[in-house]
Amino acid sequence: MTESVSQSRVFLSVAAPAYNEQANIESVIREWQKVLESTDYATEIVVTNDGSTDRTKEILEGLANEFLNLRVVDSHQNGGYGAALSKAIKAGTGEYVVTLDSDGQFDLSDYVRLLDHCREHKCDAVTGFRMGKKDNFLRVLADRALNLIVRLLFGVKLKDTNCALKLFKGELLRSIKIEARSYPTPTEILLRLTERGAKIAEVGVRHRPRIGGQSHLKLFRTGFDMFLFLVYMRWKMFLKRRQIISHI
Repeated sequence: MTESVSQSRVFLSVAAPAYNEQANIESVIREWQKVLESTDYATEIVVTNDGSTDRTKEILEGLANEFLNLRVVDSHQNGGYGAALSKAIKAGTGEYVVTLDSDGQFDLSDYVRLLDHCREHKCDAVTGFRMGKKDNFLRVLADRALNLIVRLLFGVKLKDTNCALKLFKGELLRSIKIEARSYPTPTEILLRLTERGAKIAEVGVRHRPRIGGQSHLKLFRTGFDMFLFLVYMRWKMFLKRRQIISHI
């Protein structure tokens, strides 16, 4: 881990996983830095290199030497999206935490509207919903179907639970145990917060096409795995409410 953040209290942490993103990671980090430079409070970026087999780790470490607020958490083996994001979250210290992907499909500057909404309405979390999701038709359709399943199984009235761009109160987010390894992770976090009675709001965010690299998702397998994970979470919540288990 590259420890280069000042000891002053951090107001905002940006947490992200990165796996084989050599085509995107430098331009993404530089874009994030420009966004954060316009703030008047202490910020940090925490990125987990999730066992990348390309030059992602090397690029991140070079950028960490250039940017004092960038921390790199290195995972020697690929543990999956959820594990990598969890490590980045736990390594951060911000009063608020923004989570997003490191592939450049989200505009970090949208966090301002999430933060403003969170503070104005006294929320525990504000999740983005992708306005005009930039992906192929089948993935857009599958995403909508899975969101419908989430609403039916859990009664969560949100448009896009699996949007990666979200903002949380840091202490609350760091108390969450993330079990999912991959795609279900953003939804899992919201479900766990909902079970705790957290106040969650939703704000529209921009979604951009991937410029470099490639997605590691396999549509049908990912969709089926997501469905199985949702059934698993619903079962755990049922057991907790019956007082058979103490926590989910």
